[in-house]
Amino acid sequence: RNKLSLSQILSQIGFQHRKDYVTTLGKLVASRYADGLFPQYKRAQDGSVYNLTAKKELILHFVDCLMGAIELYKQRMEWLTSESRQIFGVIQEQCIVIVLDFGTAAPTEFDLCRDALSMVLVEQVTQVAQFNLIRAAQNLMKWQQKSTPVSEHTVKSAVTWLWKLDHMTAASHINSAEALLEAMSDEAVEAVYYFAVGDVPVDTKQLLLEKVSDGPCPVNTVSFNAREDETIIFLKDLSRLGKGSQHKLKQVFIVLLCTLVISTGTSKGSRKLMWCYPSGLVVWKSSSVPCSLASIWYGWWKWIYSTWLVGYFILGISHVVRISLH
Repeated sequence: RNKLSLSQILSQIGFQHRKDYVTTLGKLVASRYADGLFPQYKRAQDGSVYNLTAKKELILHFVDCLMGAIELYKQRMEWLTSESRQIFGVIQEQCIVIVLDFGTAAPTEFDLCRDALSMVLVEQVTQVAQFNLIRAAQNLMKWQQKSTPVSEHTVKSAVTWLWKLDHMTAASHINSAEALLEAMSDEAVEAVYYFAVGDVPVDTKQLLLEKVSDGPCPVNTVSFNAREDETIIFLKDLSRLGKGSQHKLKQVFIVLLCTLVISTGTSKGSRKLMWCYPSGLVVWKSSSVPCSLASIWYGWWKWIYSTWLVGYFILGISHVVRISLH
C-alpha cells in the first residue's frame, strides 16, 4: 500500500497541469506549453489534469506493485471470511466470555451451534489470554466460575463441556439477561459475546436492553439463524447500548448466518457444517475504527476496488506511453 494511491502514483509519474488567474480575462486559464508534448490524464474526482512524463519501465513497475498488492488483499479477504471468522469475526480482546442462548433451537440446529462454537474455541479462543462460557438457562450454567487462562487443556475441557450440554426448551425471558449480567460481573472481562440462536422473544428484548445499557464492557452480538428481521434490528440496538464506559473503542459485530446440513456418508450421524452468507446480509458496527471483520471486509474491498481502478489507469497510460515511444 506504500505510495500506491492514485494521487501518489500521479505525483511520481508526472506533474499537474497548472492553471492561473488572468486578471484581464477574469478567469482561470491553463498553460498551453505542454499541449501535445506529454500524454495527459484528467482526474474524475476534481477535474485536475496531469502531464505524464514517466518512462515505460516506471509505469510497468507500478503495474507490478499494484497487482502484487491486490493479490495480498485477496489472500487476506479469503482468510477473514473463512472458518470461524465467518461466525465471530476476528476476536481481538484478550479476555472474553461467550454467553450461549440457544433459544428454541431444534436438536439438529443445537448440534450445528455446538459445531460452530467448537470451531471458534479451537481456532480463535486459543489465541486469547482468558475465557469463559455461560449458558442462559432456567438454572444458569457456567463452564468455570470466573474467566480462565487459555491452554490446550482448558480449551479441550470447554469443548467437552459444550458437547455435554443437554438440549432444552426455551428458557424464561429473564434467563438471557441474567446470563449477560453474570458475564459482565467478571471484572477481568474485556468483552462479552452474546451468541443468540433463532429469534429473541418480545418479552426478553426490553429486559436485555435495560440490563446491558449500563454494562461495564462491550457486548458483541452474533445472531445464528434468526428468522425475523426484527431480531437483527434488536441485536443491533443491543450492541450499540452495550458499550463499556472505560473503553474508547466499542466493536459491534452482528451477522446473520445460513447453515446447510449435507450428507457425508451413509450413517445418520454424518453431517458437515457449511457456511454461506444469505442474500441481504446486514452487518452493523458502531465504532469509527475499522477493526471488526465487518468493517475490515468493507475496507479491504473498497481499497481493492480503488486499486483496480488505479491499475486500470496505469495499464492505459502504459499503452499510451508505448504508442508514443513507437
